[in-house]
Amino acid sequence: MDQFNKILSIINDNVLLTIIGVAFGIQLIYIILFFVRAKKYPVAEKKHRFGIVIPARNESSVIADTVKCILSSKYPKDMFDVYVVADNCTDNTAELARKAGATVFERFDPDPKHHKAGYALKYLFEKIMELHPDHYYEAFIKFDADNLMEPDYISRMNDAFDAGVKCARGYSNSKNIDQNVITGISGLWYIRDCRFASNFRSAIGQGTMLGGAGMMFAAEIIEKHGWDCLTASDDTEFTMRRLNQDKIKTMYVKDAVVYEDQPSTIKDTFKRYKRMSGALNSLFYTQGIKSFLLFFVRWKWTYIDMFLTLMFIPVCVLMCIWLPIYYAYVLIYHGLMGNWEIFWTYLNTICYSLAIAFVAMFILQALLAVALEHKRIKAPVKKLMPAVFLFPFFMIIYAVAITLGVFSRSKWHEVKRNTAVSGGLAVAEAAAADDDATATESAASDGTNGSDGETSEDEAADIETADIADTVDDTSAEESGNDVEYVVDTSETENADEASTA
Repeated sequence: MDQFNKILSIINDNVLLTIIGVAFGIQLIYIILFFVRAKKYPVAEKKHRFGIVIPARNESSVIADTVKCILSSKYPKDMFDVYVVADNCTDNTAELARKAGATVFERFDPDPKHHKAGYALKYLFEKIMELHPDHYYEAFIKFDADNLMEPDYISRMNDAFDAGVKCARGYSNSKNIDQNVITGISGLWYIRDCRFASNFRSAIGQGTMLGGAGMMFAAEIIEKHGWDCLTASDDTEFTMRRLNQDKIKTMYVKDAVVYEDQPSTIKDTFKRYKRMSGALNSLFYTQGIKSFLLFFVRWKWTYIDMFLTLMFIPVCVLMCIWLPIYYAYVLIYHGLMGNWEIFWTYLNTICYSLAIAFVAMFILQALLAVALEHKRIKAPVKKLMPAVFLFPFFMIIYAVAITLGVFSRSKWHEVKRNTAVSGGLAVAEAAAADDDATATESAASDGTNGSDGETSEDEAADIETADIADTVDDTSAEESGNDVEYVVDTSETENADEASTA
């Protein structure tokens, strides 16, 4: 029995704890180097043409807001178009998106295996390329149906694209971070990732991981591959495929701010991560391992970094399965054998380790993120304090959801969207309505189409969210499905109901 316990101890102490330590150690380095500044891209003289794409399934509560917010961007209106793919919708998502000003394709596919955002995007890009086959767009930006963004979002991505960036993500903010403690915790999860990990990666010129909200990529990628990412976590797959196949790093553009709706219940939060985990786990053992091996060929830190990022999935499984079983066994065994000195040593080690992990790694990390990013968060700091101190429990929910998701088959679930926005954003929206009306009158009097929104950094701070969504109706997007039947509306007028059906 002693030999058995010794083998278990070697596996735990020398192998599994080392793996967990490496995974969290990298994150700790990012936190320690919080003062490092992310790269700032110079303002581009040239305006490149963008196609904005949005997959949407039963998102009638948010889709119109998202389309109108994009169309109110401070970027030349003739240099971007908005496309929505209404994927297997049973509501009026398509109608609302058309009325808001988007070109809409409707897609119907009864195969449940194709009910993923990746299939919807594949279909949408095929239709866009049919409409504009000759390199009409230089780059695309993908938004989720529940997103709002700063009015200079496209301009900031244009700066990065003009500087040679072929794939990029922006700053992931939350539009309802102060709705309740659940949205606060979820919002802080993305904000601290931007402020620590993405900031540092950008500063040293290394790649980061894409998030679905506001991801930008060169049109040449779509022209070469089409949309080749069909898993339930297509944004992560896109990051890894572009890095491994095309040597394209995903860069972080800190001044491009996008706002995402955060789930407001534990149930919805749990479903979100459980749905993604199976795909992320498969990606680790395919694209993740491939990235690890390519590091020894290309000698670029990004390959190891992305491998370690995906490694969090198996690490979560280890933490939820191996650690509880192993330490429960050790405590029970030594308790039954009367080895109380060893029993109390293990128990103290467990308690100290949890305290350090929960306080140092999570509570202090969340507190530091709020302190550094409170101006961008657009919510009263005191309202975020419950989320800060309960932040460690997010990791428990996250780890358990990931573990269950790895061992189950993901299914599409309709998510209840939250139409409420944080206090700072609500004030900004009210101001935006007045600003937009004034801009419209001015443009009508002098015959111009408005400006591209280029401002100095100080000016940008004063109007940080002043033009965020000049209208707020209700609507949303995320999952998708393959090409069986479609309806396309290419009219940009509010009454454009003419469509072709195949």
